[in-house]
Amino acid sequence: MGLEQVYLVTEIVVGIAFVISIIFLALQVRQNSTFLRYSMSRDRRSNENWLFETLSTDDNFRAFHSRIMTDYENFNDDEKYRADSLAMRTLTSNLNELLAYQNGLITEDEWRSLKWILEFTATRPNIQTVYKRIKDQYPKEVQRYWERLPSVSSKNVTNPVNN
Repeated sequence: MGLEQVYLVTEIVVGIAFVISIIFLALQVRQNSTFLRYSMSRDRRSNENWLFETLSTDDNFRAFHSRIMTDYENFNDDEKYRADSLAMRTLTSNLNELLAYQNGLITEDEWRSLKWILEFTATRPNIQTVYKRIKDQYPKEVQRYWERLPSVSSKNVTNPVNN
């Protein structure tokens, strides 16, 4: 086998290796996107589960959480700090997932669940207070979507389970 033939065989092998590496890279990107969707959905569900479990098992927290909707403006500094910390936990997770949706990283099924949560959380006064503090951390598209949500519910929303 001459040198020219070795060169041509090498070119073919390199071309095949290049195609294989592109396929491998595409599979990795797909796997990472799937993992990201799963991770964000799991974080949101974990936050929801924690909230509902705590509401179910802690009378004081349930009363406090209910008061956020009805009496937030009259909270003392400590109560506002608690309410706003709770809102930060919820809102950052939800806005990060909204951003992921806008970037095409979560499915329509996951979006339906997230959309309902966004519509509910936007009506909470502590969420609106925290949003004003953190909104500049998010792109304009996220801000526009959030700011179009009604910040006051047309229903007397105090318990998301009843809606």
